[in-house]
Formats: sequence, C-alpha cells, structure tokens
Amino acid sequence: MSGEAENHVKTAIVPVQKASSAEQAATTAVLEDMQRTGLEPLHTAPAPTAAPFSWDLDPHEMAKLMSAVMTLPMVFWSTGLSLAYSLWLSSLPPAPER
Repeated sequence: MSGEAENHVKTAIVPVQKASSAEQAATTAVLEDMQRTGLEPLHTAPAPTAAPFSWDLDPHEMAKLMSAVMTLPMVFWSTGLSLAYSLWLSSLPPAPER
C-alpha cells in the first residue's frame, strides 16, 4: 500500500494546478516575513506588573472600614426586627367590627 489510501468510496482526482510566479513570490515573501518576525526579539516594553501588596494603612480608610464593619450587624438586626414585626402584624386576626 505504498502511498495509497485504502478507501472504498469513489475519490475525486483533482489535478494540481501550478501556482503562478507572482503567487509563488508572494507566498515566499510571507513565509520569510513570518520567519523573520518569529526570530526577532520583541521591541515593545513588557507590560507593567501590579504593585505588590503594601501593609501601609491609611487611617481615614481604616476608620471608614471599621465603621462599616461595626454598623453591619446593627443593620441586619434592625432589618430582622422590622421583618419580624411586619410578619407578626400580618399574622394577627382582623379587628372586630363595631
């Protein structure tokens, strides 16, 4: 089976067309450009990396963070109380009519 593919379906034989000299020259130029750009080092500066983490804390930002952390439980508590109160009110029987 030297070079022959084993295929039980009819295969179309397409004649190979020889490329024109202009196409060959264009293909050669593109291939040379690709090889040249692959071998040349990059001339662009590398992307700046992110600044490393700093332990320096801004007192103003730290105070805002502490305030937010301390008020969060109060917000949850008050929201929970108002929700419980509204559910309790909705569960009461209607007032008798006079």
